[in-house]
Amino acid sequence: MKTVCVAILNYNGRKYLEHLLPTVLVATSNFNASSSIVILDNQSTDNFGEWSRREFPGIETVTAPKNDFLFSYNWFANRRKEDILIFLNNDLKLHPNFIAPLMQHFAFDDVFAVSATARDWNDTMFTCGPSVLRCHHGRYYWDWNRADQLLSHTLFASGGFMAVDRKKFLALGGFNNLFYPAYGEDLDLCFRAWRKGWRTIFEPASVVFHRENGSWDDSRSGRSVRLLFRAQLLFQWASISRTTPWHERHVFSWLIALRKLLAGESWWLLVWIRTWLEWQRVKKDHHALMTSPNELKKILGRIAEPVVLPPEKNNVENRRYPSQLQP
Repeated sequence: MKTVCVAILNYNGRKYLEHLLPTVLVATSNFNASSSIVILDNQSTDNFGEWSRREFPGIETVTAPKNDFLFSYNWFANRRKEDILIFLNNDLKLHPNFIAPLMQHFAFDDVFAVSATARDWNDTMFTCGPSVLRCHHGRYYWDWNRADQLLSHTLFASGGFMAVDRKKFLALGGFNNLFYPAYGEDLDLCFRAWRKGWRTIFEPASVVFHRENGSWDDSRSGRSVRLLFRAQLLFQWASISRTTPWHERHVFSWLIALRKLLAGESWWLLVWIRTWLEWQRVKKDHHALMTSPNELKKILGRIAEPVVLPPEKNNVENRRYPSQLQP
């Protein structure tokens, strides 16, 4: 059996860990009580360490050298021995059967990552699904098929609730600092895994309940939108070959910019310009990320293929989101 480490990224998140940690203990006990649980702390200042040692003495805490956001996992993965790492944000609750559906897919050697599905905090709707790559007038972006809660391949697994093969993660160099501080790093990671012939799977039988943007300070909500747009631009410029005619791509982009300006959203154009200038400075260091049109077509074809389960797991109950869940 493959060994597992559940790694919880934390920064000043005691108010969230109070909800998450009891569900992690239940989930690991239901799967394998010997699974490791580690809080990877990004230099918190809320004295959470004293609280966690008192309330959850069996859970290990490791302090990252600095607050490096999700990229602290790169440092962390080099220091663990487990086969599979499960990355969790601190603003979650887990379903009791969270781990087993993820782990079943690692019976296949070509599986790189498996993503859980997510419900909102009050369990009223899905907030993610299998991810897809879309294109409109040469502008690429990613989206969730929230209505499609069936076992399938996915463009990428969410960095907030995903299981990864540790050795493959290290072979890829971990999360790419091009996307620092946030957004797009999980997409880029899984896309590079697809290029190496590895697969990423969406598993709806593994469920988290997510407090949206809880791991970001409320005052940074506007920053999240800007960082997401920046990540979309960087991923396209770094990874996707330009097949649409130059005039179509740029005319469409400027039409969007004009529409945003007329709507009073000048931030869109400002982020576009700043990101373009940033990309000009660093693109020579990331030329190996670019796919050819034929390679991209093959990757998207593989993502569209059905997922095959190990024979002993191949039944309909493993292929759907478990209804009427309670966290």
